[in-house]
Amino acid sequence: MKDTPHEPWAAWAEQMQKWMTNPAAVNPFAASPMSMFTNPFGAAGASSMDAESIMKSIDPQTLDRRITDMRAVESWLKLSLTTLDMSIKTMEMQRDAYASFAKMREAAGANVEAMSQSVKRSAKRASRATTKTRR
Repeated sequence: MKDTPHEPWAAWAEQMQKWMTNPAAVNPFAASPMSMFTNPFGAAGASSMDAESIMKSIDPQTLDRRITDMRAVESWLKLSLTTLDMSIKTMEMQRDAYASFAKMREAAGANVEAMSQSVKRSAKRASRATTKTRR
């Protein structure tokens, strides 16, 4: 087992990289993206265009199975997309909350500084007033 980084997305990124480099891993129904064009009738080949091989390639049970499989893949992809979308929205909310807290901290710091200055001025005025009354 090879060492993986500690980032939580590392395993996901590695899997996505494998899928991107191997198209058959993404589409289990085709050996390559171009096989549909180079050999449209599967094992029958373009040279043997007999009715039996054509009917074998469009067998309703096989089509139903493939449709069911592709619907399962579609559902998985939709779930993955939804999960990704929610992760992005969560990070955006965290970023916005952090920015709000930073602004609140700055405003609180400014208020504390203003109050401190006000207290110092009041203390000076009170000190002067007591000094004048003692004279």
